[in-house]
Amino acid sequence: MAVLAGTDFFAVEVLTWRGLVTYHVLFCLHLETRRVTIAGITDQPEESWMQQMARNVTFEGEGCLSLSQGCYLLHGRDAKTAHRFGRLWQPWV
Repeated sequence: MAVLAGTDFFAVEVLTWRGLVTYHVLFCLHLETRRVTIAGITDQPEESWMQQMARNVTFEGEGCLSLSQGCYLLHGRDAKTAHRFGRLWQPWV
C-alpha cells in the first residue's frame, strides 16, 4: 500500500450566470495514508491542463504525489484522461 497512489475525476454540476456548468475535479489519493488531495478543478479538462496538473502534483517538496510516497500511480482511461497521460507520470509508472 505504501507504493500506491491513485488519481481520478469526479464531476460537479454548478449553476452559474452562464447556466449549468460541469466542473471536473482532479483528486489524488495516497492509498497507505488514505490522504485525499484536490489537485485541480476545471470546466475543460484538456491535455495541456492535464500536463500542468501532472507537473504540479509531482513537484518535489510541494506536490501531493512526491516520489518518496510511492512508485505506482493508478488512473482511469476515460476521455478526460488523455492518451498520453501515463507518460506524464513516468516517475510513477
